[in-house]
Amino acid sequence: MKIRIAEYCGFCYGVKRAVDMAYKLAEANEASGTLGPLIHNPQLIEDLNTKGVPCRESLDEFQAGETVVFRSHGVGPDVYEAAHAKNLTILDATCPNVKAAQKKGQALAEAGYLPVIIGEKNHPEVKSIVQWAGKHAIVIECIKDIGNVPLVDKYGVLIQTTFELAKFEEILAALQKERSGEYKIEKTICLATSKRQKAALKLADEVDAFVVIGGRNSANTRHLYELVAEHCKRAYHIETASELNEEMFKNCQNIGITAGASTPDRIIKEAIRVMENMESFESMLEQSLEDAHVYPGKIVKATVIQIGKDEVYVDFGYMKEGAIAFSQWSNEAPEILAQTIKIGDEVEAKVIPGTSKDDFIRLSKIKAEQDAAWNYVADLAEGEKRRATVKVLRIIKNKMKNIVGLAVAVEGVEGFMPASHVELRRVEDFSDYIGKELEAEVIEVDTAKKRLVVSRRDLLRSEKEAKAQAWRDAKEARIQAAKEARTAAEEAAYASVEEGQTVTGKVVRIADFGLFVEVGQGLVGLVHNTELSWDRNVKAEDAAKVDDEVTVLVKKIDRENRRVALSIKATQEDPWLTEAVAFKEGMVVEGTVERFLPFGAIVKLADKVEGLVHVSEIAETRVEKPEDILEIGQNVKVKVIKVDLKHKKIGLSIVKAVKEAEKAEYSSFINDKPELTLDLKEQLEGLNN
Repeated sequence: MKIRIAEYCGFCYGVKRAVDMAYKLAEANEASGTLGPLIHNPQLIEDLNTKGVPCRESLDEFQAGETVVFRSHGVGPDVYEAAHAKNLTILDATCPNVKAAQKKGQALAEAGYLPVIIGEKNHPEVKSIVQWAGKHAIVIECIKDIGNVPLVDKYGVLIQTTFELAKFEEILAALQKERSGEYKIEKTICLATSKRQKAALKLADEVDAFVVIGGRNSANTRHLYELVAEHCKRAYHIETASELNEEMFKNCQNIGITAGASTPDRIIKEAIRVMENMESFESMLEQSLEDAHVYPGKIVKATVIQIGKDEVYVDFGYMKEGAIAFSQWSNEAPEILAQTIKIGDEVEAKVIPGTSKDDFIRLSKIKAEQDAAWNYVADLAEGEKRRATVKVLRIIKNKMKNIVGLAVAVEGVEGFMPASHVELRRVEDFSDYIGKELEAEVIEVDTAKKRLVVSRRDLLRSEKEAKAQAWRDAKEARIQAAKEARTAAEEAAYASVEEGQTVTGKVVRIADFGLFVEVGQGLVGLVHNTELSWDRNVKAEDAAKVDDEVTVLVKKIDRENRRVALSIKATQEDPWLTEAVAFKEGMVVEGTVERFLPFGAIVKLADKVEGLVHVSEIAETRVEKPEDILEIGQNVKVKVIKVDLKHKKIGLSIVKAVKEAEKAEYSSFINDKPELTLDLKEQLEGLNN
């Protein structure tokens, strides 16, 4: 029997530091004690007590001047204050990793995050972190606790230093799914804890039996055992070597050992010495057999010679007859077996332990069938997984009564399905699975260890992905069909209208920048604010309401960018043109000075029509600024010197209007005085021009 010790095992730095501090205090022979158990190991706590460092449950048990040792799991800030108030000397043995978690919890609370500690609610370390993180801190031990977490904007997440990392990540993923918000995650798990767990898992796959040593009240030891039990059927959690016995290791060649962070080296060494002194159980059986040709594990052919009350007697050509208990014949009820078994029936059976102490050689038909089945399934998982239908037999629990998986029947062989491989989600109650047939994959076969492991996880994941892919394909097909239909409809809609066409449409949406109007067969175009009306002050919400019908001109169709520009203004008569046509070049009219420009004055001629008097047309003399000559609101006579209907511009002249007036006056005078000579009349006209 070979004993193998996990690479990382026993005291971690924080525990070793605390223990060293306590023993040095014991050597100083000072009045002292620990506030609660220093670490989770009853044997070490008792040893410290005998050396003068007892475990006390309350500060009330200490006298002023004594030394109080704060345990490795840490305490809250109130305890520090109370110890100082009582004039106690504090020896702080808090694990540095726990101390860091306490500070991070406090910092998260001060930064406005809701502190969420993932760990065991009743663990002293978790309680100390909660006290530092404040009254709003929440502890989550399992996924169902997420319902107690309030809805806030910011979450600060910490982890118990000895908590299982995989379980933490599973709970964290569920928390982030059910509680959205900003997350700040502090992975405060102890690195030594993580290394210890990984080393134990690696060794568990390589041994026949595994022993986890440590206090049963130790969280990290308990987590170690739970992890190992999922990978090694024969896993044991012990506190001391006195719990070991030969039955634990019968038929075992390789034994694995690990220990929790609170387990002293002397306890580990003692357990190793006990196991090294044990004799192989199988060799003891072989020595007790009367005949070297009959030994446990041998397959024999036998004939039924008698049917007893609870067993079947057979002859297999040996000096002693064989006996097969009903429980070793079949899983059927004894009353049914008694009616189906007949004298003379031939059967293959396997020699099992107990032979030398009975009058009969003990045999098992079930184990012989299992061996035959093992020969059949030996190559099931050679290099690749194989799909198989399995039947769930029962639920498997560890010594702590925690469910570790399911026993299943595979091709006549009993196999194991880890709890985490039954479904993709966490399952709390497995009772509904008993008796059911499930599709699974064989992921490990070890005939030497009689180990057969199956899993549904990858199979379910593949099925889930296949369904998801089918759903995505169907969705993509629907989107593509809708896109093609929409494209066809759009093409038809674009074909139903042409640029320059005036059509009636319905307002479907009003935006700050214009109206969206449906024209043609579902085609929607935009009437920009600049195209709503000739009056630039008109806004979209004033121009029309949703569902109103409006007449629009199709200004531009951009098929490439799927845009249609529309205009309501273009369908209306330009009020400027309506009034401007009344003004012809050469006319002298009256107007009102509206405003000034650096190069002239704007004169209002009608309600919608204005004209420009250039600075050179204001007076005969040079004018620097129009306001030097004119005033706002002043009525002036102007001559229309230019009309540009295309660009909506009218040029005016005050100078020429004055000359027109003077000319009219002279002309009137000349007409009234016929005695003036023609030469004088022409001269006057020349002056006016």
